[in-house]
Amino acid sequence: MAESFVTAACRAGRRWGSLALLGALLGLGAALYRGYGLSWDEFTDHNLGNVTASYVAHRLAPAAWLARLPTDARLPWLPTSGIIHGPVVETPAAVLGQLLYPRQPRGYYAVRHGFVFLVFAAGVAALYGLGRLRFGCRRWALLGAALLVLSPRFAAEAFYNGKDVGFMALFTVAVLALAWLARRPGAGRALLAAGATGLAIGVRLPGVILPAFGLAWLGWLAWRAGRGPGRWRLLGVAGLYAGATVAAVVAFWPYLWEHPLLRFRYALGVMSHVPWPGTTLYWGRLVPAPALPWHYLPVWIVITTPVPYVLAAAVGACVAGRELWRHRQRWRWAAQLDALLLLWLLAPLGAIIALHSVVFDGWRHLYFVYPALVLLAVRGVRALARRWGPGWWGPGLRGPGRWRRGLAGLALALVVLEQGRTVWFIAQAYPNQQTYFSCLPNAAAERLFERDYWGPSYRYGLEWLLRHDPSPTIAVTGPQPAIIYVNWLVLKPAQRRRIRLVDGPGARYYLTAYRWHPQPYADSLGPEVLAYRPGGGIKALSIFRRDSLRRPLPPAPIGRAPWP
Repeated sequence: MAESFVTAACRAGRRWGSLALLGALLGLGAALYRGYGLSWDEFTDHNLGNVTASYVAHRLAPAAWLARLPTDARLPWLPTSGIIHGPVVETPAAVLGQLLYPRQPRGYYAVRHGFVFLVFAAGVAALYGLGRLRFGCRRWALLGAALLVLSPRFAAEAFYNGKDVGFMALFTVAVLALAWLARRPGAGRALLAAGATGLAIGVRLPGVILPAFGLAWLGWLAWRAGRGPGRWRLLGVAGLYAGATVAAVVAFWPYLWEHPLLRFRYALGVMSHVPWPGTTLYWGRLVPAPALPWHYLPVWIVITTPVPYVLAAAVGACVAGRELWRHRQRWRWAAQLDALLLLWLLAPLGAIIALHSVVFDGWRHLYFVYPALVLLAVRGVRALARRWGPGWWGPGLRGPGRWRRGLAGLALALVVLEQGRTVWFIAQAYPNQQTYFSCLPNAAAERLFERDYWGPSYRYGLEWLLRHDPSPTIAVTGPQPAIIYVNWLVLKPAQRRRIRLVDGPGARYYLTAYRWHPQPYADSLGPEVLAYRPGGGIKALSIFRRDSLRRPLPPAPIGRAPWP
C-alpha cells in the first residue's frame, strides 16, 4: 500500500508540475506584456475587431450594444467594409479593450497584447498535449513546449501578432483535437475537433487544410478497419466532423453570416493570392512580393530559427521518414503521428511554393507549421539521446558504434551550449526579440534582409528621446511616419503631449528601423544619437539629430485615432 501511495504521489506531482510550469508561463507573460511596442498591423487589427464586434452586437443585441457603446454605430457595416480577415482573436480583444479602457489606446493595446499572449499560451499547452500523445512522456513533451517558448522571434510576436501567432496557436489546438478524435473516434470528440477547426479557420484561411488532415486520417482508419460496423462508424464520425466544421466556421466568422458560400469562395480567392504590391528586401535586393523566388520561405525559416532546432528537426524528420518506410505495411499510433507531423511541416510549404502564393515579411504566413518543426526537433533530440545513451564509454562498445555515440554526444553538447546563447539573447533583447537572426553575422543580416519590419522598436526610440531630451516639445519624423504614430499611441498621456509628429523636414529627430532602406543614411541627415541593437544583435533602430535645425515647423498630425 505504501508503494502504491508513493507511486500515486509521484504521478500527481508530475501532473501538478506541468500545471505549475504553465502557470509560470502565464505569470511571465503578465509581467512582460506591457513592455512591447506596437506593430504595423495592430491599428488595422483593432479596426477589424471593432467592426466585427459592432456587427455581431447589432445583429444579436442591438439595444444593449447601443446603450453601452453608442459611438460604435459610426463604424462601417461589416459586409460592406471590405474586411475579410478572420476575427476570432481580434474581436474578443476589441471587446475587452473597449470595456476596460474605453477611448484609451494605451490601455486597449495592453489588453490586446495580454489576450494575444493567452492565445499563444493555449498553443503551448496544446503542443505539450501533442508531445504527450507522441512520446508518452512528460519530459519530452515539456521539452517541445520549452522550445516553442524559447524561440526568440515568438518571444516578442506572441504578444502582438494576433494573426500569425494566434493562428499558429489555434491550429495546434485543432491538431490536438484531431489527434484525440483519431485515437478514440466518437461524436463528442468529433464536435470538439470541429469547434477547434472552426476557430482556427476563423483566424486565417490556411486552416482549411485541417479538415483535409482530419478527413484523410479518419478515412484511412476506416479503410484499415475493413468491412463491417467499425468502418461505417468511422465514416459516420467523419461525416459529423465535416458537417459540424462547416457550421463552426460560419458561426465563428460573422463575415460569412450572409451568403456564406459566396463570401467564403471570395475570401479564399483573395487570401490564396494576397494582392500586396509592395517590395521586400531579400538577399540585398528589393524584390516585388509577387516575384519572390521559391527559396524565400526556406531561407527565412533557417536564418530566424535557432540552429539546433533546425538541425534537430532535420534529424527527427529523417528518423521519422525511415521508420515510416520500414513499417509502411502497418503504421501504429506513433507512426501515424509522425506522418501527421511531416505533412504538417512540408505540405503547406510545398503548396505555397507550387501555387506561387504571395508572401512577405519573412515567413510569418507559415508560422503555423512551426509546432511540427518543434516536435520533429524533439524527435531528433530523443534519437540522439538514445544513440548516446548510458555506457557511452563502456568497454563493450567497439567499432563504428562508438564513433556514432561520440558524435551524438557532441551534437547534444552543442545543442545545450547554443540553447544557452538563445536564452541569453531573449533576456537581453526584451522587448524587441523579433530582430533575432540565428546564423548570420550582424553586418550581413543588416545588408541582406529586412530588420524590424514589424516596427515595435519605435516605441523604444520614442521613450529613449523622452528620457534624454529635456525639451518640453520634441519634434520627430521618419521614413514611415505612420508606424511612429502607432507607437506614440501607447505612451503615457504626459509623454504624448511632449512628442510632436511632423510629416516633413521640420522635425528635430529622424527615427528609422531600416525597412526598405538597408544602406547607411547620408551624413547630411545629422549625427546618429542612438544605434539600438537589441541583445547585441543587428542595428534595429537609429535616431538622427538635425543639429542645423534652428526652429521646428509647426507639428502636423499624422493619421487619425483608431477610436470612433
